[in-house]
Amino acid sequence: MYQTVLDTVRSVQHVKDCRIIEENGEIGQLFVEAYLTASDDEQRTQEIKGIIRSILGALAIKHNLDLDYRKVKVVEFKSDEESMEEVHPRIQIVAAYQRRLPRPEIVVELHCFNNTYVGTAPNTGDAAQDTFAAFNQAFQQMGFGNLQLIYLQILTNDLSQERIVLVKVNYTRSDQIQDELLGVAEIQEELPLAVVKAILSAVNRRIIIAYPNRT
Repeated sequence: MYQTVLDTVRSVQHVKDCRIIEENGEIGQLFVEAYLTASDDEQRTQEIKGIIRSILGALAIKHNLDLDYRKVKVVEFKSDEESMEEVHPRIQIVAAYQRRLPRPEIVVELHCFNNTYVGTAPNTGDAAQDTFAAFNQAFQQMGFGNLQLIYLQILTNDLSQERIVLVKVNYTRSDQIQDELLGVAEIQEELPLAVVKAILSAVNRRIIIAYPNRT
């Protein structure tokens, strides 16, 4: 149904790929992976805004589609080769799971700089929120700063039955500089693992910028 829309978005300069989340028969969210070249946060913001304007313009011209800019989410595309050269080492997932004994809780294990960090959170019945709490406990042990959750949503594409975790966090670096980060991951396995992947899709890119000498 939306294949021509996807083709149009992918034809926009700097766009690598995109995905549509349908809500009530309409485009609810448009997730875009794009090549970003800016070296600082201000230029990066302007670059993302420019890509969004180009996408909205192309959709209006080719499909007569007036899409709200707030429905377009742009994240940086990194190829596997680029990740090895520019982002390694990075925070990696060791495990994310629900443990029943000795008490019900969510456990998140992360690996970075040859160390493993473990965070836990009581199981309140909200696996997504509990996973974030466990992740944050492990993350704080690394000394990279603090994360505060802005929102965490589970979205469903009614057309293909895909489920996606969308998370937005406020990241305060150890030097007290703050930034809002957005991450997304498809739920292909247990929910806690997908939640951790979504958080890392946002955080890992900013960690390297904040600590370039540690790569």
